[in-house]
Parts: sequence; C-alpha cells; structure tokens
Amino acid sequence: MSVRRGRATVRTTGQVPRSALVRAVRAAGYEVGEEEQWFSRDRTVWRDLAVAVAVLLVLGLALEVSGLTGLADRAGGLASSGSLLLVVVLGLAAGFSTCMALVGGLVLAVSARHAEQHPGGSARERMRPHVAFNLGRLGGFAVLGGLTGALGSALTLSGHMVAVLMVAVSVVMVGLGVRLTGLSPRLSRSTAVTLPAGMTKGLEGTDGSYSDRRAALLGAGTFLLPCGFTQAVQVYALSTGDPLQASAIMTLFALGTMPGLLGVGGLAALARGAFATRFFRFAGVAVLAFAAVNVSGALGILAPGLVAPATAASGGGAATSGAPGAASGPVSANVTLTEDLQTVRTTQVGTGYEPYEAVVVAGVPIRWEIDSVAISCAASLWAPDLGIEPQVLQPGLNVIELVLDEPGTYSYSCGMGMYWGAITVVPAED
Repeated sequence: MSVRRGRATVRTTGQVPRSALVRAVRAAGYEVGEEEQWFSRDRTVWRDLAVAVAVLLVLGLALEVSGLTGLADRAGGLASSGSLLLVVVLGLAAGFSTCMALVGGLVLAVSARHAEQHPGGSARERMRPHVAFNLGRLGGFAVLGGLTGALGSALTLSGHMVAVLMVAVSVVMVGLGVRLTGLSPRLSRSTAVTLPAGMTKGLEGTDGSYSDRRAALLGAGTFLLPCGFTQAVQVYALSTGDPLQASAIMTLFALGTMPGLLGVGGLAALARGAFATRFFRFAGVAVLAFAAVNVSGALGILAPGLVAPATAASGGGAATSGAPGAASGPVSANVTLTEDLQTVRTTQVGTGYEPYEAVVVAGVPIRWEIDSVAISCAASLWAPDLGIEPQVLQPGLNVIELVLDEPGTYSYSCGMGMYWGAITVVPAED
C-alpha cells in the first residue's frame, strides 16, 4: 500500500464484491476514488493559469520598460562603497530578485506544510512558519557569518556544489509549482510531499507535527544555499578576517532580505477562499518560473555555453578588429595587443559583464582587467575553464593573469550562472 500514490493492492483467495472492498477501505479511514488524471479537465484551472502567465509576462515587460530591473544594479553600486547600512540595501535588492528565486520556493513549501497541519488557523497562526523561518535565517547568517570570518573559506561551497544544490531545490520547486497550480492531479498526488524526505523530517516533530524550531533551522541552513548576491557578500565578509565584522555584515544582509521573503510568505498566509485558490495558482506559475531560472543558471555553471547568456543591457558582444603588433590577429575591440602582451578590458556591472565576449590570440600572455562597479551576482566570478576558482571581484580594478595556448572558447559566469561570457582564443597569424 502506498499512501503517497493513493494506491493499494489486495490479494484474495476468491472473488470479492467491490462493495465489500469499499466497505473495508472506508472502515480503515480511506475512500475509494477514480484514478487521477494526468492533466486537469477543469477549465477554470487552465483559465487561471493562462491569466497568471499573461500577468507575469506583462509585469516582467513593465519592469524592463520602466527600468526597475536596474534597481539591483544601482543598489549594488551603492553597496560597493562598503557601508554596513548599504549592505542592508543590497540585501533588500536580493530579497526581491535572486534570493526570492532560490529561497522563495522553500518559503512557500514551509507555508504549505504548516497549512496542512493548521487548515483553519488565524492569520497570526499562519504567519508563524514565516517568522520562524526568517528568524532562523537571521540567526544562521549571524553565527555562520562569524564562523566564516574566523575560519575562512572552509565554510564556502564550490561552484559545482552550489549548482547541484540549485538543481535539487529546483526539483522541489517544480513539484511544489505543479501542486499549487493544480494542472496535473496525478502529479500533484505524487508530489504531495513539498520538500525532500530529509527536509520534510526537519520540519516535523516526533509526532509528525510542524515544528517552529525545525523551520528556523531550515532558514538557517539557507546560508549554505547562497544566491549570487549572498555569495558576493559572503566573500566580502570573509575578506574582513574579523568574526564580529563578518557576522554583522551577514546579519544585516539577511535583515535586508526579510521584507521580500516575508512578503511572499505573508501573501500566501493571508489568502483565503476563492482568492486563495487563484493566488496559489498564480504562485505556482511563479514558482515554476523561478525553478526555470535556477535550472538555467545551474546549467550555465555545469555546462557553460549550453544556454544563452544573460548579459548587461548595453553590454553585448565585442566586435572584432585587426590589431597592430608582431603577433597580429583578429582580436576584439576590447583587447589591446602588443608584441608580448594582450590586455582584455571588461566591466562588471550589476546585470552582467560589458562586453561579455573577447577574442584573443593563442600563446600571448593575457592581462584581464575587470572593473567591478557593483556588488551583485555578477561580482561572484566562476571560470573553471580558465582555472579560476569561485572568487568575488573587489570594487574597482581586478587583474587576472592568464596564458591560453589552445584555440577554443573559454566560458566564465557569475556564481549562479545567471550571467556569463566567454573568451575566444584564435590561432596566431604567421
């Protein structure tokens, strides 16, 4: 018998009437129903989903046209001044963007788990898991941030590990999104557990009930599931070498993310009646969109070049041009080539890299000058093709020395894989 799948196999020594089976099942506290459909036949479900997709597309277009998508860029530019107050501003931007995409699904999962245990709870009762989750996140960032300042990079994860965690969380988010939308009754039943078994046990007490303490621990654990903003701030805290200062930096950053995460949790908690049904369908579509963004970013890390890059609005590629010097070749416009050195110039902004492409000549030493003007996801540089482990660009000029002898394309990206670029190496001309 599988409660999760809603199925039971009965073996008998002879023919048993269906009515007798139904009575036996009901006596055990269950009901016998028809097999769930793969796709809902309720037209209102599909209508609500179509409206949700249209609303999200319109909102995205409106944000792009109005320039509000550049708020994270401007916040990152302000935060690069190093003020602790401005770290809060950076957290605020993250709470409504990348942290929302990565952690928002877990917030909704916590909400769904609590709602199952308390279907008729008051608004205050329904807000409990979100308060516990965010307070745990605040405490976790304070403690683990201090340990980061004291122990160094031992608490940081590799780029590949972060990508694997992003995929794992995205799988959870897809299951949650399908369940919230109601588009597939059969899949909704198979994804009835909103979190993986390990996480689900973490939210339950010994009697299977919801636990504030465990919700808080889950919030604290999100320190190890950092978005690009968080990665940048973590390495900034690491660079201080001071446990107290590092703890303060991470605490203020987590405080800045709270309005966005509490906002999505509050909407989910306060929704009731017919509005709640439509809201959760809308939220399901949003969660699926967040999952797609996360998977795209993870693929950008695990398989660079597989997905199209997200780049700065005005960045674009780099046009090629001939360059003077003994080792002449078709280098790009952002490359200065001399006899024994080629200098690549890139600007890292809040929304990517400008320009995101460069063409250099094989065998000539490279001086890669990266001007970092904003602390954002793009400031967390990950370039395994170039032998560069995850590192955060410091505000101002950053210099990386390279020698690339083999022609080909070498990719790099931000820590979440949301923004990436490439250095193309061409053979030197005779």
